[in-house]
Amino acid sequence: MKRPWLSVAAFCAVFFGIILFCVIFGGYSSQYRAQNRTEAAKELLALDCKKRLELLPELVSMARKTGALEFIDPFNLDKVHLDQVTETARTASDILTRVHSKGPLEKELVLDFEQSQVELSRKIACLIKGIKDHETLKASPDFIDLEKKFTEFESAVFADTHRYNREAHYFNTRKEIFPGFLIARLFGLEETFFPEITASLFTPQKIRT
Repeated sequence: MKRPWLSVAAFCAVFFGIILFCVIFGGYSSQYRAQNRTEAAKELLALDCKKRLELLPELVSMARKTGALEFIDPFNLDKVHLDQVTETARTASDILTRVHSKGPLEKELVLDFEQSQVELSRKIACLIKGIKDHETLKASPDFIDLEKKFTEFESAVFADTHRYNREAHYFNTRKEIFPGFLIARLFGLEETFFPEITASLFTPQKIRT
């Protein structure tokens, strides 16, 4: 004759086993999806930064048509040579290659990314202002269209930065609360951390002329 308590114990064991499996699987699935969303946001940010960078040669070519090789930086009134713009673009391109790679960003890389993109934005604003000072070029359809594209990517980068920060914050926070920190340790995610980017540096008003 079967003992009733054995049946109850077996039922409870199976029941709690299913609950535990759902908690672990659901928690891991949530963290995994959050990690993928953060990676996707990072890739979109790097892609829009790269697209903006690809427009720079056209802007430099138009700036050369003004006959000037140096332009006044509207932020600190220093003179900016076109060769400096090229060097800034090269540096930004190298950093973007590292940002676009798989995996979380290192804190040092985040700082390099912020500095390179802000410096690039200042150079772009400098050239745009210089071209606007040229009576003929500032009214050309090519320049108007080019400036519009830069403005669009400026806004896109700002939005991408906020999206990345939102996803990074969610992923990082999930590992700090129960049962997230146990699941992260169980699946080797406790060392994975996505540092946030200083979004205020990319506020469109701050990098326009």
